[in-house]
Amino acid sequence: MKKAFLAVTFIFCFGFLFAQKDTVRLRVIEKNQKAVVTDRPPQAVYFQIGGSGPILSVQYDRRFFKKVNGFGFAAGLGFWGASGTSIFSVPASLNYLVGHNSHFLEIAGGATFVSAKETDIFDSENSTNSAVIFHINFGYRYQPTRGGFFFRGGISPLFSEGEYVTSYYLGFGHNF
Repeated sequence: MKKAFLAVTFIFCFGFLFAQKDTVRLRVIEKNQKAVVTDRPPQAVYFQIGGSGPILSVQYDRRFFKKVNGFGFAAGLGFWGASGTSIFSVPASLNYLVGHNSHFLEIAGGATFVSAKETDIFDSENSTNSAVIFHINFGYRYQPTRGGFFFRGGISPLFSEGEYVTSYYLGFGHNF
């Protein structure tokens, strides 16, 4: 009975150790294959400065299919505050990655809901404004096929009510 208990315990512990091995498993890759296929759609969580945020934001990105390149989406939350002014944003976009292995050209488009609140402590008056900003992203993305460090950077033209502003962005995070 003691030997059976030790054998079951050993098998359970051994299997538990190997369950934590890789977060993303690659299927067989042929030498000239353009698309890397994974066991699930790749995802990333990252901190972004500039771009669709439009100032500071935390974003989540996911591919639609089990490929590292191709179509996907990103959504996030942004906040910035200084001397009586606070800005809250909710960016969302559809994106497409062109490239292979870990290096991609990123093309994206979407919209960002922005709400700004200005507080004057001397006049006791508050003003709140909100708008929708549309954006297009063109940039470089480093997204390793097996997960790990994630980087993106590029240019993001912003459009709202006939206005146009050019914004640049940098994003750092984790790919899984």
